[in-house]
Amino acid sequence: MSIRGVLFDKDGTLIDVNATWVPIYRHVLMDLLGVDQDGAEAMMAKAGYDRASGRFRAGSALAGGTTRQIAAIWWPDLEGDALDEKIHALDNDYTHLVRERLEPLMPLEPILAELRGMGLVLGVATNDSHVSAIAHMTHVGVVDHFEDIIAADTVPVPKPSGNMVRRFAEITGLPAASIAMVGDNHHDMEEARAGGAGLAIAVLSGNAAHEDIAHLADHTIASIAELPSLLRSL
Repeated sequence: MSIRGVLFDKDGTLIDVNATWVPIYRHVLMDLLGVDQDGAEAMMAKAGYDRASGRFRAGSALAGGTTRQIAAIWWPDLEGDALDEKIHALDNDYTHLVRERLEPLMPLEPILAELRGMGLVLGVATNDSHVSAIAHMTHVGVVDHFEDIIAADTVPVPKPSGNMVRRFAEITGLPAASIAMVGDNHHDMEEARAGGAGLAIAVLSGNAAHEDIAHLADHTIASIAELPSLLRSL
């Protein structure tokens, strides 16, 4: 079956995950905890930050987890309303930092417009929150290219459950087998398999190296800049 829809991961696929989120999380933790930069980075390391490289480790909570998963690592003694307050703060109280720091990996508009010109239906599937993901895609000026933005808090279980692929299929009316899932993390490839997507396409623009992810994918490309030509060749 030919590919008729493309479902993109967000961070590491569309957004420069390290340039954006390393300084944001550092600032947030310094603010919330009243610690210095070293203390903030020590907390970040617990959730997957590699202090030597200044990047998130492939497969870590910071690279591909939900806000709830990250908050649970940083505040393991909290639960219920107390944990929910931290999650809300992470998702909602620092939007000004995102506006200042959010960096797309490349100019997204021409690539997404080209894909839509090929007749493809586009969507986003992210383990970020819905309010955050909508804000990010709006801020970089490409939200109108997407049929839907599916987030961790809009499905029963986030990636890699397969729920996001199935939801996109339901929303668009496309068979799951006609959807390509594109992402930089092993969770994205597993989401494709669990949801019955027709293709799992790995990009190396995030934190996973070729050896981390290529064996899980049907195709591996450097970035989404190569996606139109790949899909035309199939």
